[in-house]
Amino acid sequence: MAKLSTVQVCIPLMEQSTISTQSTVLTFDSLSYEVPQNKTAKRLLNQISGCFISGRLTAILGPSGAGKTSLLNVLSGFRIAGVSGQILINNKEIARHHYRQLVAYNEQNVDLLPNISVRETLLYATDLKLPRKIPGGENQKLVDEIISLLGLEKCSQNQARVLSGGERKRLAIGQELVSNPRIMFFDEPTSGLDSESSFQVISYLNELSQQGRCVISVIHQPSSDLLELFDDIFVVADGRCLYRGSLDDMIPTFAKEGLVCPQYYNRADFAIKVASRKNIDPGKVENLFNRMNKFERRIKSDLTHHEPSKLLEQDLSTGSQYPTSQWHQFVVLTRRTMLGTIRNFMLTVLRIFAHILFAIVVGIVYYDIGNDGAKVISNIALVMLSLLFIVFTNSMAVVLTYPLEMAVFIREYKSNCYSTAAYFFSKIVADFPMLIIGLTAFQLIANYLTGQSDEPIRMLTLWTMCFLVGWFAQVYGMLGGSFFPIEVSPFIIPVTLVPTVLFCGFFIRYDELPAAFRPLTFISPLRFAFEGIAMSYYGFDRKDLDCSEIFCYYRKPQKILEMLDMEESNYWVDLGGLIGCIFVLHVALFASLRWKVR
Repeated sequence: MAKLSTVQVCIPLMEQSTISTQSTVLTFDSLSYEVPQNKTAKRLLNQISGCFISGRLTAILGPSGAGKTSLLNVLSGFRIAGVSGQILINNKEIARHHYRQLVAYNEQNVDLLPNISVRETLLYATDLKLPRKIPGGENQKLVDEIISLLGLEKCSQNQARVLSGGERKRLAIGQELVSNPRIMFFDEPTSGLDSESSFQVISYLNELSQQGRCVISVIHQPSSDLLELFDDIFVVADGRCLYRGSLDDMIPTFAKEGLVCPQYYNRADFAIKVASRKNIDPGKVENLFNRMNKFERRIKSDLTHHEPSKLLEQDLSTGSQYPTSQWHQFVVLTRRTMLGTIRNFMLTVLRIFAHILFAIVVGIVYYDIGNDGAKVISNIALVMLSLLFIVFTNSMAVVLTYPLEMAVFIREYKSNCYSTAAYFFSKIVADFPMLIIGLTAFQLIANYLTGQSDEPIRMLTLWTMCFLVGWFAQVYGMLGGSFFPIEVSPFIIPVTLVPTVLFCGFFIRYDELPAAFRPLTFISPLRFAFEGIAMSYYGFDRKDLDCSEIFCYYRKPQKILEMLDMEESNYWVDLGGLIGCIFVLHVALFASLRWKVR
């Protein structure tokens, strides 16, 4: 595993003189990165070395598959498994979580919360990335400065879902600027943008480097005008360094090895052509690699004569890994998630409307059957229908929106914004208001129209059981959305819920099940829910039902429970069983989140 370390004295790139000791220099030595592939290991980086200096904008060039993104993933700390070598910042070794405080990584496709505006996104970033001792007014001022710097004034009140590609790129950059990182990595920030938007984005990166930051960007086939904005070039080929140095020195260096760039030829295209070795003498390319190896040995020698720097100690916190407490993270994340949920049509208006509409429909179809002993079978069917509606509505609404939020969570977690626990609890709590509103509206309307008992104890026990079922469905949907991609999870969730429906006790009595399947009823959450709702309807010493016919066999509630094989059941046991299932799902969801970020 690579050491995450730090440097004080700046090492020259190609033949440059030493830079001021106030600079930040990222130096990496003999980095290798391997990933498992078909029982073997594929090496993506091969003993690559180099350094990046603050105040200079560096472009990483290379053909597809050369290892450009892999290099950024390793240098940013996003990849640690399979990594060997050494990473230094100003020649001082730093703990991994402190290293994250100095480094920002903007991936090629940055996911944003679609229903949060530009200004709100930046304000929430300041709440999470800056210590609480900073006054709120300073946060507002910082956000205004970032919006002005990145040219986002016209869209500052727009939600992220309506932003253009260039605006999304700049907003993603702004999120990283909040913590004022010393080193910034960008993976193809111009991907998918037109030439004018690309020029604007790279111009902003150039401004960031001029402010004293170390800015490194992977760039894919830049135009000549775009290339002129970069100070230094780092060419990668086959996981090795083919060239590193100033832009102006690149073509002369290639020419020394007999690789002459044609007149009026784009220098970036020529560098990529050399790195891909198409119609190029392999011996000349190897000479470039050897030149770099000699230069790397000289850098290693220079590094041994410099003492570690204390320059960056003021930037590193000595206490917690995160700039704010976990409670503050939970509050901010809950507030942000609730705001996004309220603005999400599927999770608010459509979800609540569906509960109300379904309650009216079943109320009309099953009108006034709740206290009629002649219609008990239909009332039991209503219980099962309502149970399935609650489960599938609340699980599917979450599973369709959660994968996008997972991408945001992984990026922000790796940026050291908050802990997994803070995100986990905030996500659970933030959805409770919509869950409660929908279920309460459904129960009040459906119970009134279907003529169910209005005894307070029955209404309370019924609402409690319905709430727990909705809670179970919510967490189950989150688990599916976190563990499976969005293309698969809408199929996995219904399929895996079918067995719990089969063994709930409605479609086949417990005593009629084959002996091998009976234990499954004790781990089916819908069995606890169905039994608990039936007990709230007909348990707790309910009086005899009315009868609209001459004779009603199921007029006595005890007969109904015997028919359902629930005469020995206990509501509180069912309540505890369902809570236990919810707890197990929470543990599985938390483990899934931890697995995702690792």
